[in-house]
Formats: sequence, C-alpha cells, structure tokens
Amino acid sequence: MQCELCGREVEKLLPVKVEGVEMLVCSNCAKYGVTPKTYSRKPKLGKKSIPRGSRGRRVYRPKRDVFDSLKTIVEDYGEIIREGRIKRGMSIEELARRVGIRVSTLHKIESGQLEPEEKYIRRLEKELNISLYEEGGEGHDSQGTGGTS
Repeated sequence: MQCELCGREVEKLLPVKVEGVEMLVCSNCAKYGVTPKTYSRKPKLGKKSIPRGSRGRRVYRPKRDVFDSLKTIVEDYGEIIREGRIKRGMSIEELARRVGIRVSTLHKIESGQLEPEEKYIRRLEKELNISLYEEGGEGHDSQGTGGTS
C-alpha cells in the first residue's frame, strides 16, 4: 500500500487526520497528524454538563415596527429654536457655543434651510428647554411653542 502523504510503499497504513483531512499514512508521516484515538467529533465532558433545557434559551419577541419608534421633527423647528433662544436672552453665537455647533450652521437651522442632527436636537432641547419632536403620529399636534409647558 502507498502512503497518501509521502507516497512511500509500506505494509501497514495508519488512519490519521492531517489539517482536517483524514488520510492513510505510514508510521513516519503519522507524526504530522492526529490519530483517531486522540480526536473525536464530540467534545469530551470533563465537568458536569448543564442540562440543555436550562441553558439560556433565546427568547423570541415579536418584531416591533421600526416606524412606531421613529421620532419626527416638528415642521417649524427653526422658529421654535429661535423663539426659545430669544426667550432665554441668548445671542446666536452664545447658543452655538453652548450646543457645540458653528454659528453659520445654527443660523441655517433657525432659518429652516438645514435639519439638525439628532445629537444637536437633544442639545438644543436641553439648553432651551423645548421639544422639537412630534408627539406620536395619529392626530397629535406638536407642542412646539418653545415655552415650558
């Protein structure tokens, strides 16, 4: 018989697993692989195993609609921001510095040319104590007065 690894003719071949492939090899080439006695398909359990049923099962929850939790910004967000800023007696430069955006960007947001990113919406809401998101989606009018209601 012929060794599948080196090609040498031998009388006795040994079954060995070399890099994931089972081969019949001579005794010299057997050192490059693992014999069937040392590897097995099922892992041996050294410790007491946890019963399969008590292991953390996946809890399947019904999928939520993405659009139910999607917040939408009010249409007149620029006016609300400007009114809130004026009520607090802040200049556009001061509010831009406190929120961490450029004055030109805040000016575009106030004029309605640019919709603010979510992180800036949160900062503006906190700084001016206003709400820029619409409440729900079915017939609710937005608070959007810029005051503390």
